[in-house]
Amino acid sequence: MELKKVLQGIEGVKAKGKLDIDVKDITNDSRKVKEGSMFIAIKGFAVDGHKYVQDVIKERPSAIMLEEGADLKGLADLEDITILVVPDTRKALAIVSSNFYDNPSKKLKLIGVTGTKGKTTTTYMIKEILEKQGKKVRINWNYCGIYKW
Repeated sequence: MELKKVLQGIEGVKAKGKLDIDVKDITNDSRKVKEGSMFIAIKGFAVDGHKYVQDVIKERPSAIMLEEGADLKGLADLEDITILVVPDTRKALAIVSSNFYDNPSKKLKLIGVTGTKGKTTTTYMIKEILEKQGKKVRINWNYCGIYKW
């Protein structure tokens, strides 16, 4: 997918390099970068992905995305790798991934059932009604529970 399309919806992008290049995949794991990939460096709780940028460069990705404030020393010599700088790489990763995979969440229909009593019964009733209409239904019990806000 063309990098310009992948970046749609991200505010404050600063780019050095071409935006009309092809991105073959997206990763924030430096070990999975290959030629044509887009690497997104994330500041993690234990490890900062920016410290692996030099290793990533050796794999010749199409683009590398860094967070504002990252040290850009040693990256000036890159001619065929596009460098992108954004305010928040964690947020950008979510947007870029959604764009790259054709916004899969827009294709989902979601029903939430809340209350004190009858959630299981109601959920199964809804499931039966939808399946009788030929709809594919999946109940995800991992997200059931009481949440305090």
